[in-house]
Amino acid sequence: MMNRILIAAAALAMLVAVPVAKGQASLDSEPGYVDLDAIEAWFGDQPFLFVNVKGALLNLVAEASRGEDPELYELLSRLKAIQVRGFKNDDANLADVRRKADGLSRDLDKRGWETVVRVREDDEQVDLFMKSNGDRISGLMIMVVQDHEDETVFVNIVGDIDPAQIGRLGRKFKIDELDRDW
Repeated sequence: MMNRILIAAAALAMLVAVPVAKGQASLDSEPGYVDLDAIEAWFGDQPFLFVNVKGALLNLVAEASRGEDPELYELLSRLKAIQVRGFKNDDANLADVRRKADGLSRDLDKRGWETVVRVREDDEQVDLFMKSNGDRISGLMIMVVQDHEDETVFVNIVGDIDPAQIGRLGRKFKIDELDRDW
């Protein structure tokens, strides 16, 4: 199950790496934004996986998809940023990382994020949060801490996300975790 969630998160992050941003304004004021750069201090090392797609790059990729896949373009044109950070765990920092991830979960809850998925198994911890604004999603946050893979991954998608379009994209790209009614 964990691998399917990671694959879905990675696929969604790759899909979303095609959007259009509405300018270079600071993301701090966006309700769906989570500062993943602050999380780097938890690990004391650079992430092994770093994706930060926004602004001009989002515009470029979105425009490239406009003629080929208008439905995908429509979804991606509403996004403002895709952030992904992946870090290696070791036995020395794992308990601390889990504790801090739980603290981030509580903080997101206090800030009005809804917990959509929470998995706690012996060797993995998965959380999926959604920040909504009426019938729209303004942010998704995925946190995955894995002992057996020795890694922790964070994904934050910021923008105006239409839940119906996510389901259509899930069907189109055969991503079971997205192919449902949100």
